[in-house]
Amino acid sequence: MTRTPMPAAAMPMVAMPPLLSIPEIHERLPLIFPPGLEMRGYLVREMAAKVVSVFQYGGMVEGMARYLRPSHIYFFTDDQGTLTSDAERLEWIANSKKKKFRPAGEQWYADNSREPIRDETIRALLDIGAVGKLLGVPTNASTPIYFLKADFAELFNPSLTKEKFDELSEAWQKKHLTPAARARMALLAAGKVKRTDEVSVKCPDSTVIKMAPGPSSLITRDVIEHFAVNFLPEPAVLWVSEGGKKVRYQDDVTARALGLEIDASKVLPDVIIANVGASGDDTHLIFIEVVATDGPMNQTRKDALLALVRKSGFPESQCLFGTAFEDRAHSAFRKCLPTLAWGTFAWFRSEPDRVMWMLEKPFDITR
Repeated sequence: MTRTPMPAAAMPMVAMPPLLSIPEIHERLPLIFPPGLEMRGYLVREMAAKVVSVFQYGGMVEGMARYLRPSHIYFFTDDQGTLTSDAERLEWIANSKKKKFRPAGEQWYADNSREPIRDETIRALLDIGAVGKLLGVPTNASTPIYFLKADFAELFNPSLTKEKFDELSEAWQKKHLTPAARARMALLAAGKVKRTDEVSVKCPDSTVIKMAPGPSSLITRDVIEHFAVNFLPEPAVLWVSEGGKKVRYQDDVTARALGLEIDASKVLPDVIIANVGASGDDTHLIFIEVVATDGPMNQTRKDALLALVRKSGFPESQCLFGTAFEDRAHSAFRKCLPTLAWGTFAWFRSEPDRVMWMLEKPFDITR
């Protein structure tokens, strides 16, 4: 005997997850995904908060047998979001299965926003273990396939106290984030200072420089204390400056011994370090710009510094140029990447034993 399906209004009530407002979801995301994650930009923006809110609104959570497709998000409206009873939410789910259904009000995103929603935000949530999907269904299919993982969904329970949220968030991070990601996050967190604290920088010769508090000073400190130690056998700091062209350290004796005249009135980078080798052939100069917001080693800066090197008579082939950033997921790096000069490197405070090179010569895979 064939049974006629019950209309949505007559369907048995199924418990739906409690709702947290979009601003509150947006506030929690950066706490769950601290600085240090490559994909963090996709995970903490407003679009991510709206994606999580629609998963929550539709009860599209692991174990509830309800699933999301990108159109659920870009067709969603603020008007629909005001209908918060379980019956109204279930009715929306049933209606969303109908062709050409649109909730009342102005939809959140344009129809062509499917790709940034699916390929950026949902993909980032999927890759990090916050979202799951049905197996055996193509990603570009119109069938709803995505669901919020239960342990991640619990982080947006409105009844959580701050202490309980912190506890669950830390447990989720330990379970889902890689050791490398957690190490980067810990390193960045450990570098935070109060605005009233000076940043102490210990040079290789044991000289201690005092710098003003702030992100640029933290990056400068780690360039000297970690980059120089990790990559240079015999490092010597020749020059350190900070915002406002304030000279914090200048070693004229070593610089002149290398043939380099450091003139504070000229165009100089934030840090100049030398690797003092046993002979002139293994001695190098490293010019580094420190970027917390802007001002990378672009071609103009590199050319100006090369002119200084030529005037001093120091071999150009023994000079290196780079930019130091907080993290490769930081907005400053994303902003400056298109202007980094070829033949320079990028170094990140969060990953001190690695550099990223902008190869100047055409790449030959056979070599």
